[in-house]
Amino acid sequence: MIENNWNNINTMSGRFEQIDTDDNIENGNFYFDKPHKSKFSYDKKNETIITNRMLIHVLDEEGYQIDSYPIGNSPIKDILSNNVDFGDIFNITSIEEIFDKENVYQITTTNKDTNNSNEKVLFFFSMDDLTLKKWVIFDEFENITVLEFTNIKKNISIGPNIFVVRYRH
Repeated sequence: MIENNWNNINTMSGRFEQIDTDDNIENGNFYFDKPHKSKFSYDKKNETIITNRMLIHVLDEEGYQIDSYPIGNSPIKDILSNNVDFGDIFNITSIEEIFDKENVYQITTTNKDTNNSNEKVLFFFSMDDLTLKKWVIFDEFENITVLEFTNIKKNISIGPNIFVVRYRH
């Protein structure tokens, strides 16, 4: 049910709140365009992150610097692919119903391509309409990154230029 709903979403945009291991909070706008494209534009730091099937680009708007890294086993690559089957791309360790301020399904996963037991991703989907509300990434260094999504719009037109990495001189 969750997978079917997620697979019927081609594009998504809205606001995000990111909390890192040190409890630093950043906010901004996000855009997803399947397969594999995403953009995270931060409000207060001059940084934008753009992904595609192969790379994660970190753009420093102030210093005109672009750092690109292989996307490798990043969960964003898998979750933004077409026809996601959680059981094919992740080891599902649990599916829970959480009744809190927002009633959500929590899917706890580990990456099939790693032997590191510290790496895992928690996905939270609304019980109401099965919208992706949040993900929590635990990386191999035991860093935690929480991304919570709000003001979500699904299956809207997103221009392809929004995902273009522009090199400045």
